Amino acid sequence: MSEGANPVTNTAAVRGADEHPQSGAARRPVLAEVAAATRGPRRFVSRIGAIVPASFILITIAVSSSLGQPLRGGVDVGELLLWAAFTLMLLTPFIAAVLVMLTARHGGLVWTTTLVYTVVTGLLGVGVDVTVLGTDFSSASLSLVSALIVQVVLLAPVCAAVAFLVHIVSESARR
Repeated sequence: MSEGANPVTNTAAVRGADEHPQSGAARRPVLAEVAAATRGPRRFVSRIGAIVPASFILITIAVSSSLGQPLRGGVDVGELLLWAAFTLMLLTPFIAAVLVMLTARHGGLVWTTTLVYTVVTGLLGVGVDVTVLGTDFSSASLSLVSALIVQVVLLAPVCAAVAFLVHIVSESARR
């Protein structure tokens, strides 16, 4: 090629070099496309999300009632109050989740994190409940309180940390 001649270039190839490659491995999804594609499932979860902690509240009350049997035979006010206090203590993670879900924006990061926390703690609680119902009732309170400690002391900070990391990643992706 001579010194003054312009090289002939394929304009389609040059234009394609500026755009994102179309291969599935190399192309990163745009957040707006992902949001549009998942709109239906996210709306469904947003509409029924508050049912999740309410169902775990009912399950916890049912298990606590079967273990304590507060209204069996003669009603002792002291035993009934002790049962109610213990049951309220077991309901703490789920009552907190309901309060957060009622005050947070539906489908937002806080609301979604609370829903995930509720599902994880609820499944842990149901697992402990099933185990307790199948074993000796004398060790039931220890098992239930240890599950509550794991739910509140361990899982709540983990879910908060994950939500914080998700927030950081989503903010950096927006920039």
